[in-house]
Amino acid sequence: MLIIRQSLANPDQARTPIAGQVERWQPGRLAPHSHLRHQVIYATRGVVHVATPAGQWILPPSRAIWIGGGIPHGLEVKRPAETRVLYIDPDAYDIPGGSACRVLDVPPLVRELILACAEYPADYTADSPQGRMAHVLIDQLQALEQAPADIPMPTDPRALRIVAILQQDPANREPLASLCRHAGASARTLERLFSLETRMSFGAWRYRLRLLTAMEQLAYGASVTQAALEVGYESPSSFIAAFRSMFGKTPARYFGHG
Repeated sequence: MLIIRQSLANPDQARTPIAGQVERWQPGRLAPHSHLRHQVIYATRGVVHVATPAGQWILPPSRAIWIGGGIPHGLEVKRPAETRVLYIDPDAYDIPGGSACRVLDVPPLVRELILACAEYPADYTADSPQGRMAHVLIDQLQALEQAPADIPMPTDPRALRIVAILQQDPANREPLASLCRHAGASARTLERLFSLETRMSFGAWRYRLRLLTAMEQLAYGASVTQAALEVGYESPSSFIAAFRSMFGKTPARYFGHG
């Protein structure tokens, strides 16, 4: 269920280069849709799941996702969440790679710019203080590093059977040679499918699924030990090392607790 505090009747028809919206979510889904404008969705609270034809994306607190104009996407939240959404006119700014979809690490300056732009009136002009601030935000967004928060999805039904098993139980430690019996295909065939359709080896794909699932648990308040056990790690120390290897920070630093 989506509750919009500051609403745009049709974001694609907004008169300003950047139009903003404040959204509060209760658990639920928003069906796949698309916009002519680029979108930036910033999670201020909770976790937002985004699904596109290219895969699934997990948006934890204080991270933003850039969704290029025209990309179909569906949204889901499993617990209450709050977001700021910006709709960016693709004709107003020259944004290399703007048609892609990616999650961005958001430093404090960009966070404040996003929060401010989301509250702007619907009639500001390009040469106003709001318009100049919006331009600064675009420059800053283009300089941000991409965060590894996507899970590319295979399309072959045999590989998708394995995906369903591991999404249901990310702590499952069965090797692919054992899991393949559920798919009606050999381990070699499944490895080839994952490599071809996700551009990741099966092992790398599974590793990312486990850590992103753990990130979601941490965002909801789970302890490091709880999150580690939830996704199949035998000790907090091995989990922390894996988390730091993928995200560049320990869980405590990633979520601003250390």
